[in-house]
Amino acid sequence: MKRHHLIGYAVCSIAFAMGSAQAADIKLGVIGGLSGPGTSYGIGIRQGAEMAIKEVNAAGGINGNKLVMTLVDDASDPAQSVTAMQRLVNEKVDLVVGGWGSSQVLAAMEVAERAGMLYIVVGAENPRITTDKNKWTFRVLQPSTTPTQQVAELAVNRLGMKRIAEINDANDMGQGNKEIFIASLKKLGVTPVEVQSYQSADKDFTSQLSRIRAANPDGLAILGTVPAAAAIMNQAREIGVTARFIGVAGLANENLLTLAPKASAGTIFTTYFNEDVDADARKWSDAYVKEFSGGATPPRPVLAAWEYRTIKYIVAPCLKSVGTDKEKMRACLSSWTGRIFGLPTEAHFDKTKQLVQQSILVQVGNGQFQAYKVAK
Repeated sequence: MKRHHLIGYAVCSIAFAMGSAQAADIKLGVIGGLSGPGTSYGIGIRQGAEMAIKEVNAAGGINGNKLVMTLVDDASDPAQSVTAMQRLVNEKVDLVVGGWGSSQVLAAMEVAERAGMLYIVVGAENPRITTDKNKWTFRVLQPSTTPTQQVAELAVNRLGMKRIAEINDANDMGQGNKEIFIASLKKLGVTPVEVQSYQSADKDFTSQLSRIRAANPDGLAILGTVPAAAAIMNQAREIGVTARFIGVAGLANENLLTLAPKASAGTIFTTYFNEDVDADARKWSDAYVKEFSGGATPPRPVLAAWEYRTIKYIVAPCLKSVGTDKEKMRACLSSWTGRIFGLPTEAHFDKTKQLVQQSILVQVGNGQFQAYKVAK
C-alpha cells in the first residue's frame, strides 16, 4: 500500500503543479526513483523536469500546446521500473525522459522497445543500454566506457598510483564499470592489489575494507553510488585506509558531501555536470538552486542538469519541428546536434543513439565539487 501511495502522490502532485491535461497537451513521461536507494537521484530528475517544463510552457509551450508531465516512482527497483514504463505506455504518453540506475533502465527499455516508446535515458551508464540494435532508446549520459578509462589513466599516469584497489556495487552499473576499469588498468600495466564488491543496500563494509586495508593501496576506486559510496568512504577512513578515492559518475551526487563531508575530501571522479565549465552552466545552476531552495529536499544541480537540458534543448526543439509523431521524433533526435551549457564541446547522437560528448572531471574540495584541471 505504501508504494502505491507514493506513486499516486507523485503523479497527482505533478498534475496539480502543471495543470490539468487537455486534448492538445503533449504528454511527457518521467521515471525516477523517488523512493529506495536512488531517492536523491530521482528527486533531482523530478526537479530538473519541473523546471524545464515550467520554462517551456512560460515561453508559449510547444507550438501553443502545453507540455505536461506524468511522473512515476520506480522505487529504484528493476521490477518496478518495468511496471512504471508499462504504465506510461498504457497511458499513451508521447515520450519518456528519465530513468536512473543501469539495472532499472535495462529492464524498462525492453518494454519501451517492444512498445515503440521513445525513451531518453538521463541516469544510467552501462554500455549495454545503447547499441545499434536499439530503435527507440536514446541516452544523454555518457556510458561508463570512456570516463572509466579516463579515471584509470588519470590514476596511473597523472596521480602516479601504483597500488590500486577497487570496490564496486554488484549491480549492472558497478559490474560494468569494474570490468572496464580493470581492463584499462591492465593496458597500463597495472593489476589491482585487491578487488571487492557489495550489494546496493549494504550498510556495513568492514569485511571488504579490511581486505583492502591489508593490501595497502595508494588509490581506491569506488564504483558505485550514494548512499553506499559515502558509507564506504567513512568506514574506510575509520579503519585506517588512507588511499585516495577515485571513481566515476555514480559519485556525482551532492548528497556525497552531506553524508561523507570529511572522508570524501580530495576524491576525483567524472561527473554529469559541473557549473564551472562555462558561464551559462553557472547561470543555470544559480537559477536552479534559487528555484528549489527552501523545499523539503535540497536542490542538487548535478542530478537535475541532464533532465533539464534534455527536455529544454533536445526534446522541445524536436517537438516544435516535427510534432509528436514517434517516427519523425526518432529521426529528429537521431540527427540532433548542438551546444548545451555545461558541455565543453558540441554534442551529437551516434548510430547507437548515444550522445557523444567530452568527459568532465571534478574533485571534492572545500565542501563542493570543483572542476579538476589535468596538468599538461
